[in-house]
Amino acid sequence: MGCAVSCVNRATMSLFGRQNNDSDARARLERKLYIAKESPEPDFDLSECQLRQVPSGTYSICKVYRKERLYLQINCLHSLEEGGQLSDLYLLKVFNISSNRFSQIPSDIRYLVNLTELYIQNNHIKTFPDSIQFMQALQILDASQNKLQSLSPSLGKLKNLRKLNITDNKELNELCPELCLATNLISLQIDGEQFIFPPSEIATQDTTAIMKFLCDKMNIEYNSPLHTELDMPTVQTPNMVLDPFARRNTLTWEEQEAAILEQENRLHKAAKEQREKFLNKVLQEQLELDNEIAKVHMVKEIDRQNLIKAIQDDEKEIECLVKNFIQSEYLKPEVIQQQLAYEQAEHDRLLEITRQNYDNIKKADVLRAMEMLIEEDYTAKHSKKYYEDSLNNVKQSMLLQDLEVSEKLTELLNAKDQSRTVLVEQLLEDQDIQMAIVASLLEKVDSKTWSLNQEISLISSHLARLSVIEQEKKKLQIAYNYNELLQQRVQLVNLLDDLFGQQNKRRKQLVETLREMDSESNKSHDFWLKNYQKLMDSAPRTLLDIGKSLDPALANYLLQEGVIHCLPFLVKFLFSGEPLLNITTEQLKLSGVSLSSDREGIIRAINLYVGAKSQNHNFEASPIAPSAPVEDMTDEQKCTGVVTTNQSDDSVMEAECVICMDAKSEVVFVPCGHMCCCQPCASKEMDSCPMCRSHIERTIKVMIA
Repeated sequence: MGCAVSCVNRATMSLFGRQNNDSDARARLERKLYIAKESPEPDFDLSECQLRQVPSGTYSICKVYRKERLYLQINCLHSLEEGGQLSDLYLLKVFNISSNRFSQIPSDIRYLVNLTELYIQNNHIKTFPDSIQFMQALQILDASQNKLQSLSPSLGKLKNLRKLNITDNKELNELCPELCLATNLISLQIDGEQFIFPPSEIATQDTTAIMKFLCDKMNIEYNSPLHTELDMPTVQTPNMVLDPFARRNTLTWEEQEAAILEQENRLHKAAKEQREKFLNKVLQEQLELDNEIAKVHMVKEIDRQNLIKAIQDDEKEIECLVKNFIQSEYLKPEVIQQQLAYEQAEHDRLLEITRQNYDNIKKADVLRAMEMLIEEDYTAKHSKKYYEDSLNNVKQSMLLQDLEVSEKLTELLNAKDQSRTVLVEQLLEDQDIQMAIVASLLEKVDSKTWSLNQEISLISSHLARLSVIEQEKKKLQIAYNYNELLQQRVQLVNLLDDLFGQQNKRRKQLVETLREMDSESNKSHDFWLKNYQKLMDSAPRTLLDIGKSLDPALANYLLQEGVIHCLPFLVKFLFSGEPLLNITTEQLKLSGVSLSSDREGIIRAINLYVGAKSQNHNFEASPIAPSAPVEDMTDEQKCTGVVTTNQSDDSVMEAECVICMDAKSEVVFVPCGHMCCCQPCASKEMDSCPMCRSHIERTIKVMIA
């Protein structure tokens, strides 16, 4: 028990010092540590506690409990190393270590990137470390009453430094010229009478005169500091230090929750590892203690056996002597009997003394072993209690953080629900939005608009194919007829202009129709919603399927036969899902194709398309109608004329941009007709075509379906 008390006294003496280990200082420290953990205030005050070293875990407490101000003034500190890693203090804004015994500032001070006030006066500091330049948020630096001999040029890199106090430094008589780079310095306090650079007549003036003198020495222009407080960053993160609790504006709440869960898992894992390590250490120490006790018992047992053996040898020797005396002559038997009685009494006395000594030795060993066991048990209980307290604090902190995250998640979901409800109500009340939705649906299900889009896509694919062919011929250095390709491109560009004009005209017609509907005087409040529902019910479901488009092969045959203008009349046949060979001239006539030449051209184009799709190359197309029944046709002959988006992408030859060589070509240059650039490259200032170098009058943006 005495050893345990001495260990506690030595630990306390190392923290408070041998001369100041009074109970008041210890009680004050314990009370301040308790207040720091329980109070929500950002202050952590350990001043006037007669500390010789920073208590272990102080910096971790500042990090976990989000402390912004740490006060260590009026102590006996020589170093900041025992408190933990200084990188845990990156949230600190005010740090006071004045009235201590520091001789230098550690280089790890650079991790205090959010520090705005640093008080180090009344110490023994001789110079500033170069790492102070990383404390860009620092505004107030008080280094008075020290032993400074020179100033580091790194102070000039503190752009936000406002006040610097270096008075009462007797060995300091020069300022570094780089201090003028701290352009926001408004208060510089020095003992000007003892300075050589700048001269005392300058050094005794105000801060502006001193800064102007330093700027002149550095050959730079003096700029007066800003009088308003600079906008300081709310949270910075030092290199290689991450704060999982920091709020980052670029992260979503899902990412923040994932980061918090990951931090919790790391804390649980670290606590588990620490607990296992502690238990393993206790078991190891217990095994070592058992081994030592066994060794002691073994030695004592050997000593006991040796003592018993020695006693037995003495008894044998005495017995031999007695026998010798008995066997000798019976001269003076009284003397012999007295001598034997005396020897027997002496033997008994020695045996009793030996037994008492053995019992005393064994009792002392047992007491010593018991004292050691009690001391070890006390240490283990103390460590276990400290571990349980730390674990409970960590759990409580994590539960509070989990509760805050849950509340914020609930608020976010409620805000989303309210926003969605407001948008739905706005949609139901805003007639213009309803009208725009009806216009979009009307343009989507209009067969004329669909056919114009398909024709534009077809011509765009032809222009892209011509551009690709011309590029390949140039690469292979093959002679080709440039005028013929130019004429084809010009014709396709003219057709494309005409189609765009028809498209704009059709769009205006649809808009005029909506305006006529809007001008009706007897419309109800939900007029546009009812019309939207009617349009949805009456529109062909096939036109609403945006995943299908016209097969380019069928469009080519219709173009060759000169009946591409009849494409709107074929919409219901193309999206009906029935084979194209079932179409008859009577059905085309009923659909609106009035000219017999157009009907025959459509039938020929369909037969040519089906024949090209069929695997039988001997297929003979009928000029009027299919000769074989639909039931006897193969799967290849049952062609509907439309393909999905994925199928159409495989059949279209796409040209890549000749400038960026990455995106697809989607801009046509007029009048040359080359389609060789993407939209971002074509939006740049460009006067001539990158392929033929001809002048560009205008551009047409197209999109291949």
